[in-house]
Amino acid sequence: MTGTPDIAPVLPPADLPVDLRRVELLCAWLRPEEGVELERISWAIGKRPRGEGWDNVLWPIGTLDGAPLVLRIARRRSSRDLLGREVTVLRRLRGLGTTLPMDLPRVIATAEDAVVVEWIDGVTAAESDAATQEQAAEDLARMLATIHSGPAPEVGRNPVRGVPLATRAEHFAADLDRAGLDEDAARRVAEIWRAGIDAEEWQGRELLLHGDPHPGNVVVPPPTSPGAVALIDWGDTTRGDPASDLGALLLHSSRSTTGLLEVYRASAAWTGIEDDEIWEALQARARAWAVRMALALVLVYPEGHSLGRIGRRLLAS
Repeated sequence: MTGTPDIAPVLPPADLPVDLRRVELLCAWLRPEEGVELERISWAIGKRPRGEGWDNVLWPIGTLDGAPLVLRIARRRSSRDLLGREVTVLRRLRGLGTTLPMDLPRVIATAEDAVVVEWIDGVTAAESDAATQEQAAEDLARMLATIHSGPAPEVGRNPVRGVPLATRAEHFAADLDRAGLDEDAARRVAEIWRAGIDAEEWQGRELLLHGDPHPGNVVVPPPTSPGAVALIDWGDTTRGDPASDLGALLLHSSRSTTGLLEVYRASAAWTGIEDDEIWEALQARARAWAVRMALALVLVYPEGHSLGRIGRRLLAS
């Protein structure tokens, strides 16, 4: 997994402070995953974290069979449930025995409020060049189609993903007002949102969703690496309407959104995907989610941040 970008937003305060002492204690309490022998780990606990995000700190702890390991530690109490969801879904997806279009984090061991995973080397799709972003977007479209089409394990519900658009209307209006878009852009964004609201709501079964597959959660390996593009950060995984995942997918590409969504449709196998009326409504909701998420990005990330640029690109298109 990659570290934090050079230009980052102000993180929420940590009510579960992470320091070297806590890391050492967690390493002593690790419970290995099936088939993992902790005795084979070459321990080399770092003096400082390798990266820090809104919910977790990534701390280097050594290697297993030559692969670098990091301890992913909750830095906020609200993050505890997110780690639990992540482990549940990653275990399920790896246990399916099927080949996925993208790589996943490999869970090595768990402890209270922490999980050991293999470090995934590379840069995020958000930080990549346009051609790489386009290819990663197609990989993600197929990955989401595969995830959505499979069984959905019991996971906690995400209150802001996979839900009816109408439940986010108040937040959308407030963010649109705060974003300071020019008159034409604001009108266009409002029209896309209204079309999504007016579209038929999701009536199908609750599909398994990643929850937050934006370009900062897709890691592209170095050019000399044989590794696959990876989808990380599964803490927001949930069940529900796939439109929110597809809205995040649309943040990845600067080309025709219709073409990218058709890549998804060609790979998906959930009941109803072949129905044109269901598909048209899903596309409308997905585009509404895309502008909703883009507004959130421009309000959180500065213009110099890769995710801030992506949000501004979508709102201007």
